[in-house]
Amino acid sequence: MAQNKIMINGWSGTPQPDSGLEFAFETTYSSDSTRVVTGPLNFSPLFTVERYSYTRSGIRSADLATLLQHVIGKTFQLTRFSPYYGTWRTDTFYVGQGSLQIGELDDTTGVFDSVSFNMIGVSPI
Repeated sequence: MAQNKIMINGWSGTPQPDSGLEFAFETTYSSDSTRVVTGPLNFSPLFTVERYSYTRSGIRSADLATLLQHVIGKTFQLTRFSPYYGTWRTDTFYVGQGSLQIGELDDTTGVFDSVSFNMIGVSPI
């Protein structure tokens, strides 16, 4: 099924990021992975996970509250286009370190300046 927007926990009202999700990945290596003085790398990759950066400006306070209740302190289902798999997927993610950047609230409209966070895949790709 073709999809044109991200969803968190199936929430069709998920505020869409300003310019799409930024995709990144991170590989974890075993503790015996080293680079010798002469330069060659001896490493043993363990697994790689996907990470997506989400940024949204001008988000309504009610939408922000719902969004944060979905992602803070728990795992959630993220539906997005995965560059690694080349298709739309729904997988389990979490927000690491609980860091959010929230700007000033406009008291007249109930709109926050911006919010941003990273969503990290629970299962390896």
